Amino acid sequence: MRQVEVKLPYKPNIKQQEFHGLTAKYRGFCGGWGNGKTSGGCAEFLIRLLEYPGTNAIVARKTRPELRTTTWEMLVNGDTQPTGWRGIPRQLIQHEVKSDLYIKLFNGSQIHGLPLDDPKKLENYNLGLFMVDQAEEIEEDIFLKFHGRLRQHQSPREGLLLFNPNGHNWLWKRFIDPKRDPAWKKNYRVVEATPFDNPNLPEDYLEQFDGLPKHWYDRFVLGSHDVFVGQIFVDWNPDVHVIDPFYIPAEWERWMCIDPGIRHEGAVSWCARDEFNNVYYYREHLEANQPVAWWSALIDEFESRPDWGGDEAELDVYRLIGPESQQRSQTDGRTVKGVFVEEGTDGLEIADRDPNARISRITQRLRLQPGRVHPLGHVDEADADAAPSFYVFADCEKLIDYLPQYRWRPQRTNFTEEDAPEAPRKKDDHNIDNLGHILVAMGDSTPEVPDNSRPVSAEQRELDEHFESELALATERALLRGYHPGSHLSTVG
Repeated sequence: MRQVEVKLPYKPNIKQQEFHGLTAKYRGFCGGWGNGKTSGGCAEFLIRLLEYPGTNAIVARKTRPELRTTTWEMLVNGDTQPTGWRGIPRQLIQHEVKSDLYIKLFNGSQIHGLPLDDPKKLENYNLGLFMVDQAEEIEEDIFLKFHGRLRQHQSPREGLLLFNPNGHNWLWKRFIDPKRDPAWKKNYRVVEATPFDNPNLPEDYLEQFDGLPKHWYDRFVLGSHDVFVGQIFVDWNPDVHVIDPFYIPAEWERWMCIDPGIRHEGAVSWCARDEFNNVYYYREHLEANQPVAWWSALIDEFESRPDWGGDEAELDVYRLIGPESQQRSQTDGRTVKGVFVEEGTDGLEIADRDPNARISRITQRLRLQPGRVHPLGHVDEADADAAPSFYVFADCEKLIDYLPQYRWRPQRTNFTEEDAPEAPRKKDDHNIDNLGHILVAMGDSTPEVPDNSRPVSAEQRELDEHFESELALATERALLRGYHPGSHLSTVG
């Protein structure tokens, strides 16, 4: 094999060095603008191709124009920084077809530039390496297709993913989430960097960020994963909206909604409303692939156990079910709602069909209202004289996870005013739909709750139960001694 000695001027910055030192099967470089992730990714990509001659590799981005003018341009020609990535040295290239975004190196490794706007384009590739730039732009399904393509022998069989923060999306869940599966912690490693970590930037580069909107600065400069394009519920603040659970008074309004999860994950959610029109999301359950009978039994079990909601078997509960429950089975003609009724879940009303109305009601409840008092005394430091009218119990982890990540569906790049209006993305939304259905059904009604009804803390509940237990024991001992209610003790001596 022909041997060529090549000297690269590339001197990685500290974060790029960390990236090159990662050993996981899937390696990520995450952060905002100008942190060196694309140039570092291109350098790592070439290094692996040289270490494994004959590797079949793909460089990808979502669309061909973006791939051609940004990622492929950086890979082939590099940038102008004196010690930055200067592109693939020409003496390594045996053959190049610029129109097809194809390069073959002298060591037999091949590079294919591939847009990912159509998942079918990945079929039939036998890969040993891939690199996806701006990976936050693609869906997880496309990444999973890459999994199935990494099967070439005598190759690294690895993936490099370069991405900007975009909320708690699939990349965050695989690379960053501290609660992720141990296997993911082993196979997915990431380096996070900001432009402040890149000493090769022009002196005036950072100055241009001073006038950015805060959410842009947080995401694209500081690399925050808590803000992202298309976020719907921007008023969500876990420090304000998430509260410690308490025992709900029996006289508070109770609401329950079912998302039957036809062919998808199902969900059931419970809310309560107090005399001040505060709504508390206090119980939920989400699960896939369960029949109606299972859900009906679960609802009965939840509403009869001594949790925060208490025994609700004898209470009036407003019951809703999603409108999709009216679809009739092609086999027996029954509806999902009808089957719930057959299983004993009575009193179900069909919920609304308007997602924008649900979003509006949730937003209205999340927003701080001047003069309103937080029921547990929490305050937003930025607005201490205001509070929302919606709260989530801290053990409802799914809603706490899903609500801030709820986002608008990305619009096409050729979007016009004549196109359909914005719609929410249909992902991780079943309990959010339930909440929206309940709030729409409540509307602007006045709570039917007695005055001076107050929640009971877990400590107070324990004290009350202890007092009642001791009182019962004392009464039992008194009866054993011959005392009977209504009798009078003699004072004759």
